[in-house]
Amino acid sequence: MKTLLTIIITIVTITISLATTKPVMPAPAKLIATTTVEIVAVSIEGHALFQSANYNITEENIEFTTVTDVDLIQIFNAEGNLEFQLPVMSNQVSISKALFSQGESKLGFIMAGKPEVFMTTVNIK
Repeated sequence: MKTLLTIIITIVTITISLATTKPVMPAPAKLIATTTVEIVAVSIEGHALFQSANYNITEENIEFTTVTDVDLIQIFNAEGNLEFQLPVMSNQVSISKALFSQGESKLGFIMAGKPEVFMTTVNIK
């Protein structure tokens, strides 16, 4: 009887501890990481939208290929104010580094058929 009671208490304790712990979500990986430009998707869902991301050193352009078409890209400054809103209507995106100030800013991607804005953090070094 004592053994049965110990087993039941152990099972209840494990069940309660598993029910109250939240799974740890991994941090999204960097989309671009160079000595000049670093871009990170703010969410895992946003990171999954990109097939490729590259910084073209020669032309100083940030280049993305997405899994679906991008309707609009929004560029926000360090204070979170909208600086530009650019129509894209393609899954191929090329943005000049000159549109960004040195430091941190954000890019918002509005995808075709998706109501939310997928954000990336852009750090120009």
